[in-house]
Amino acid sequence: MEMDKDIPIEQKLNLWQDEYFELLIDVLNHNEGMITQDKTYTYYWERLKVLQKYIVVYSFIERERKLEEAKEALEEAFTPRIKELLENRINKEVGDEDGKKI
Repeated sequence: MEMDKDIPIEQKLNLWQDEYFELLIDVLNHNEGMITQDKTYTYYWERLKVLQKYIVVYSFIERERKLEEAKEALEEAFTPRIKELLENRINKEVGDEDGKKI
């Protein structure tokens, strides 16, 4: 199933989950209106498996994307402070060495 690449992952997940649950309910309730000569129960069971795989894989992709965003935000927030602390420590050590030599 190819979805439009412009659709955000979260929206794809929502669409796939909606389809998954609708199909699952129809299959479990033996909805005879959905069965045709071309699309038997087997077709729908296989479709449920495919949707389940998409949901799992794209959930992991979305999770990794959000973790990367969080990591970048933390780096952006803490990098200036860490640099400042390192500079202060280096300046202090250089100042102590200069003071000991005199």
